Amino acid sequence: MKRRFCFVAILAVSCLSCAMYFVKADTFAEKILRSFPQADRNSDGVLSEEEEAFVSQRVMQRYPQADQDGDGVLSETEKQELVQKASQRGKKQRPSSASRSGTNSQNAEAVLKQLGLKGELDIEYRKNTKQQRNRLDFIYPKTKVYERAPLFIYIHGGGNTGGTKNALYNRSSLILKELTESGIAVATIDYRVFGAGEELGFHQLFEDCKDALRFLAKHSDRYGVDPHKFITWGTSAGGSKALVAALTDSDFLPGENAGPETEHTVIGAISFYGATTYLVPELWEKRLERFPGRSESKGAMMFKPSHGMSTEEIAKLVSADQYLKADSPPVLLVHGDTDPVVPIDLSTHLYTMAKEKGLDIELVEVRNAGHGFKQVQGNDATPSMTWDEVQQLVVQQVLEWIRQTNA
Repeated sequence: MKRRFCFVAILAVSCLSCAMYFVKADTFAEKILRSFPQADRNSDGVLSEEEEAFVSQRVMQRYPQADQDGDGVLSETEKQELVQKASQRGKKQRPSSASRSGTNSQNAEAVLKQLGLKGELDIEYRKNTKQQRNRLDFIYPKTKVYERAPLFIYIHGGGNTGGTKNALYNRSSLILKELTESGIAVATIDYRVFGAGEELGFHQLFEDCKDALRFLAKHSDRYGVDPHKFITWGTSAGGSKALVAALTDSDFLPGENAGPETEHTVIGAISFYGATTYLVPELWEKRLERFPGRSESKGAMMFKPSHGMSTEEIAKLVSADQYLKADSPPVLLVHGDTDPVVPIDLSTHLYTMAKEKGLDIELVEVRNAGHGFKQVQGNDATPSMTWDEVQQLVVQQVLEWIRQTNA
C-alpha cells in the first residue's frame, strides 16, 4: 500500500544533479567560463550541460577535497569553492582523463575500520576504459549468519555525469553497519558517465551496472555470497539503474562478463527518486517547465542515437516500466513529493503499472521534499523524514525481503 510519513527534520543529503539545477545555471556557467575557459571545448562561447559536467568532474578529480563530505556530489557551497580552485589552478595544468572517479579510498578504509569491517576496494569488474570507473568495493558481513550471504548492491546517483561509489560510506554508513551486522554482504559500484572524455550511449551506463552484478555472481564462491539473493538500491540516476538491473534477465545488455556462472537473481529493488521511464513525456512536464533549456541539452546528450539504435530504441531499453512481468521481484520506491528534477509522477507511474499487474510494490512519499529529499525552495516546511529514518526504512525492507526468501 501507499504510505505517507510525518516526521519533523531537515534532510541534509547532497545530490549533484539537484545542486546543479537549484543554482542559477547561467551564473554558475559564467563563473566556470571566466575561471576555466578550456571548458568551452567547441569555442562557441556557451557552456553546455555536457561541458559543465566535464569540467566539474575533472576539477573534482584533481581537487577531491572540494567534496568536503566525500559523497561524490557537490553542495552549493562546495561548488563555489570548486570554481575558486579551478580559477587558481585550472590554467596551470589540465586534469588527466585517466584519473579515478573521485572515490576517496582512504576515507572508505577509515569508515570500514571504524565499523570493524573487512572489505576489498577498487575491484576491477571489467576492463577499464579511459574513465577508470569500472570498479567496485566489496564489504564482508561482520557477523556470520548465512552459509552464503545475501548481497546488497548500492548504485550511486549524480545525474549520469558524476557521482561515486564512495557515497555509501559518507551518507549511508548506518545502512552499511546494520546490514553487515545482520550477516549481509554489501557492494558499491562505479560506472561510466557522460562528459568524461568518452563517447557513450546511454544504455552503456546500465550495461556497466549489469556487468557488475554478473561479475559478483561469477565470483560468488570467492566472496561467499548467494548469487540468487541480490538486492539493488540506487539514488537518483542510480535508482533507475537499480530498477533496470533488478527487473531484467542476467544476460541483459551483455558486457564483458558472460556465461552460465554469471546468472543471478535479484530478490528486491529500492529506488530513491529515480526515473522509471523515458517513454511517457507528460510525466516529465514539471521538469521541463522548471528547466527547459537544460532538460533539452541533457536529453540530447543522453538519447543521441548510438550503436545502431535510435533515440526511441535507447529510451525503451533504459526504462524500467518496460520490464515488469509476473515474476518481477518486489520494489520499494521512495520519492520527495515536490521533486522538480525527477518528478514523483515517475514513481507513481511505475507503482500504478505494477499494481495493475498484481506485483509487489510500495511507494513512500516524503512530504515537503524535493530531489534528494532536500527542503524545497520557497517552502518553510521541513521534509517529513530524516536521512536516518530513510536509512532505517531501507534496512527494514532488506531484512524483510531476505526473511521472506528464507521462509
